[in-house]
Amino acid sequence: HITFFMTSSDNIIYRAGKLLLSFPPSIIPSSSMLPRVDYESRPIVVLCACNLPDPAVVNYDTILRVVLGQLEQFVENDYTVVMFSGGALYRPGWGWLWRAYTSLSRKYKKNLKALYIVHPSTWPRLILGTMNAVISPKFSAKVHYIDNISQLARVVPLNQIYIPAAVYQHNLKFESSITLPEGQQDSEKRVFGVPLDRLMGPNGEQGLPRVAQDCIANLIRNGLYVEGLFRRSPSSSMLKQVRAAYEIGSPIDLSEYDIHISAVLLKTFLRELPEPIIPTSLYPKLQQRQETSKAEGGTKKTVLQFIKSEIIADLPHNNLVLVMEVFSLLRMVADRHESNKMTAHNLALVMAPNMVRHEDVMQEIALSAVGNLERTAVMDGSVLAMGTIIKAMIEYYDDVF
Repeated sequence: HITFFMTSSDNIIYRAGKLLLSFPPSIIPSSSMLPRVDYESRPIVVLCACNLPDPAVVNYDTILRVVLGQLEQFVENDYTVVMFSGGALYRPGWGWLWRAYTSLSRKYKKNLKALYIVHPSTWPRLILGTMNAVISPKFSAKVHYIDNISQLARVVPLNQIYIPAAVYQHNLKFESSITLPEGQQDSEKRVFGVPLDRLMGPNGEQGLPRVAQDCIANLIRNGLYVEGLFRRSPSSSMLKQVRAAYEIGSPIDLSEYDIHISAVLLKTFLRELPEPIIPTSLYPKLQQRQETSKAEGGTKKTVLQFIKSEIIADLPHNNLVLVMEVFSLLRMVADRHESNKMTAHNLALVMAPNMVRHEDVMQEIALSAVGNLERTAVMDGSVLAMGTIIKAMIEYYDDVF
C-alpha cells in the first residue's frame, strides 16, 4: 500500500504515512504503518520546498499538475497542509506562484482547514500576504507561520510526518534541540536507554531496535570505505536533532545525513543500554583460573573456544541477536581497513567504551583495554580484558559466531 506522489525521486509532496519511492523501507517501523492524520483526525499533506528541483532542468508547470492531481484525493474532505519552507535551494518565480495560487479553485481552499508554513522567510510571507489580500482575505486566516519544529509539534504529531534532513539542518538556526509539548512525551516511543526486551520483545519477536537497524543498514550501504568510521564525530547539534527524531518516532532517512551520524548514533545506543550488550554478569568469567581453563579431555581451551562457550553461549537471546549484527558490521569495516583505516584493533579501541561498564571507573578502564590475541592462543589462567575479547570477536568473527 504505497502511494507515489512524484514520478521522480524529488520528494516534493506526500501524504503523511505514505512511503515515497526513494525512501528505504526502514524509515517506517516494521510493526505498523504510520498514522496519517493530525490531532483532529484530518489527513496531512506535506510540501517540501527543499526538494524542489532546478527550474532550468524541470518544468515547474509539470510539478504543479502533479501536485494538484494529488490534492484531488483530499479536497472533498477536510485536510491539513504542512509546508517546509526552509532549506530550499531553488525558488519558483512570481509568475509561476501566481499561476499556482490561481489554480487553487474553491474546492481546494474550502476544505483546507490549516496551512502551516514552517521556517517562513520573507519570500512566502510576501507572496501569501499579497495573494490573500488580492484574491481571498478569508484564506489568510487558515495560514499559520511556524518558527521551528518544536512549535510545529504543538499543532501536528511529528511522528506522523517525514521531515527531510535539510529541514532539520535549517531548524538548527532557530533551536538546538526539539522539545515536545508537555503531555506528548511518550516514554513508550523512547529508544535510547531502554532495555532490549522492551524494544525487541521478550523473545526478539519485534526484531532489531529501529535505530540500530537503520544505522547498521546505512553504514553497510554507504559507510564501509569511509576513513575514520566510528572514530570521527559529526556535528553534535545535528546529532541531537536526529536522535530527537528517533525518540519521538518520526520517520527518518539516515542516508540524507553525514555518515558519521549513523556511526555515533549506534555507539550512543549501545552505550546507553541499561545493561551492556555483553552483560556485566559475565564479567566474573574473565577472572579465569588455570583449573577452569580446560576443555574436555584435559586440554587447554583456546581463547576463541572460551569466548564462544562462556560468553557467546550465555548471552540472552536479544543480546545475541544484536551482538551478531553489530559485530558483523564491525567485521565488514575491519575487512576494508586499507581504505577506512579502521583495523579490528582500532575498532575495538573506540567500541569498547560503549560496550563495557563498571561502577568503578578504573576497573572500567582496565576492562576496556585492548590487547593482541592470536587465533590459536590458549587460556593460561590470566585475566582477559573485555576490550581484547571485543577485538577477537571482530577479527575472528567467523570462528566465534
